[in-house]
Amino acid sequence: MMKYYKKFLRNKDGIISIEFAACFFIFSILVFIIYDIYSSIMLQSRLERVNYAVAAIFRERSSIYPIIDDTQSGNSVHSLCRVNGHACFNSYELFNDGQIEQLQSLASSLLDRPVAIKVDALFILQDANYPKDLTRALLLNINGEFCPEGACNGGINNYFNSLPSMTDNSTSSVTNYSKLVPYVPRMYDANSGLSGRWIPLYRVSMCVVNEESLYLKWINSNRHTDQVFPNLCSNSVVLSRCNDIFDADSTACPIYLR
Repeated sequence: MMKYYKKFLRNKDGIISIEFAACFFIFSILVFIIYDIYSSIMLQSRLERVNYAVAAIFRERSSIYPIIDDTQSGNSVHSLCRVNGHACFNSYELFNDGQIEQLQSLASSLLDRPVAIKVDALFILQDANYPKDLTRALLLNINGEFCPEGACNGGINNYFNSLPSMTDNSTSSVTNYSKLVPYVPRMYDANSGLSGRWIPLYRVSMCVVNEESLYLKWINSNRHTDQVFPNLCSNSVVLSRCNDIFDADSTACPIYLR
């Protein structure tokens, strides 16, 4: 065995064999590939954990954020009032650009890298005469995103734009988000005459540039932000959790009527 090993490493003139050089090159390539795959998987796993944690914080709106008066909404508030002909609300469940920026800052600090974030919300404006009938309700989507300088590129924007619509409730739709929304009872609401509502649904999406990959650093040595390949993305879907849902005198978690 030792005799064969020495023969493999050297030829009769004592020169390192071509076979050893080839094997060493292949081994190096394998290590390189394994490292890149491992680093990308670990970063994707961290991104998904952070995404879920941030989405879980965002859903606890009534404990963290103030009530937003939809009637006084400005350009920075993502509200239901923007749809002509529909009522405005005072609600914990509406959000503004400042809150999205706070989520982005939290996610970036947890991942220690710039994060691009987008929040979509599905609100179901129910019919007062048929409050439990989803087919008679009006599905509205409000959204906002925050991309720090250098964090967004063509690939990230393409991912955000490729996400399925939250208001598509057709039977042929692959993702029907309205099926995830429960109708829950609450104390009788004197204003609407109803005692139940559909819970708003949030989708929190995040993307980062995969700067862990040696291969991506090599092909993108100038760090062009229009590269599509280096992106890692994740999204989480959560229901709003409102502490005042059973409070008959509270309008902070309203019944949304069309």
